[in-house]
Amino acid sequence: MVNKVSPLSATQMAIWRGMWAYEDEPRLSRVARMRTMDRRDFLSGLKWVWACNGAVPSQALVGGKLDGQQYYIGRAHHQGSVTPGMVIPKRKACCIAWGGDEHDKDVYEVLCSDGRFVPVSERSTGNLLNASSAGISEDGEPLFIGLVQHEGKLICGKVQRSHGVCYIGYKGREMGFSEYQVFVGIAPTPLESHYWVMCDDSDSDVPAAATVAGSDTNGCLYIGRAGHRGSCTPGYISQATRKCHIAWGSDEHRKSRFEYLCNCRARFVPGRENFIPVGAVGGGYSEFGEPLFIGRVQVKNRYIVGKVQPTHKVCYIPYGGKVIAHAEYEILVLDDYTKSS
Repeated sequence: MVNKVSPLSATQMAIWRGMWAYEDEPRLSRVARMRTMDRRDFLSGLKWVWACNGAVPSQALVGGKLDGQQYYIGRAHHQGSVTPGMVIPKRKACCIAWGGDEHDKDVYEVLCSDGRFVPVSERSTGNLLNASSAGISEDGEPLFIGLVQHEGKLICGKVQRSHGVCYIGYKGREMGFSEYQVFVGIAPTPLESHYWVMCDDSDSDVPAAATVAGSDTNGCLYIGRAGHRGSCTPGYISQATRKCHIAWGSDEHRKSRFEYLCNCRARFVPGRENFIPVGAVGGGYSEFGEPLFIGRVQVKNRYIVGKVQPTHKVCYIPYGGKVIAHAEYEILVLDDYTKSS
């Protein structure tokens, strides 16, 4: 029998924070949260693939069935969190539970790793020690993938250990359950994937595995990203300036501290509006936490790398000191997902 629990109220949350954390302790910054998330993803060995509008890769892990149709395990960014939930193709979204409500997110990641669900209850919580980290709360707490039985249906959601429950989104509401199953991934070997290397303009050497996006008269242009005004914005690194050029606001910004994209086996494919292809390479996030992707535009016989911002339906590139928006662009997609295109 599943024991349903109501989500914590604001008063209960205040009491909980008073018991477990200092009231004046600041939340983790977005940069710290994302770096923590990257580390946990690496350690968990789970493979996540970007997609949108209900699309899923062929390796997507089935979570169960709702109304006779399969749904898949996914996660999405929301209010500073990365929250596990369900990708429901019919709804063209990843459905997550957060803040008392169910939210549909049209840009999300899909789980493409094997694993199994093991039981957890108020009397037996040992299996939580083996659970695979799959998300992060707005306060930096790890989140896990949970599964509950409700009204004869198996529904995926997020497990937040400090709350002692698995939250699911159901009929527009967030619901909490103290008895649930938690996901344990099967990752026998570390995943080989792309990564980012931090550098600055004093470094004369380019990382050996840096990803080239194009070239100009001064040499290669590499894919990079840099922090600016609370964002982590993709752009290009020029050998001539030793800076990362990014588009933000209405101006081009040249950043002296930046990251190279490395070991990325991917190619640019035609993009359109706010459509994010399955397997798109995540490039960072906006100052509001929206995921950003890596795009490029050809200008005067060279390719300029910029940011694809789904809600704006364009690729912004830094050019001539300004930001230029392009409705027609290319977007970077992992090779494994472009072979059939």
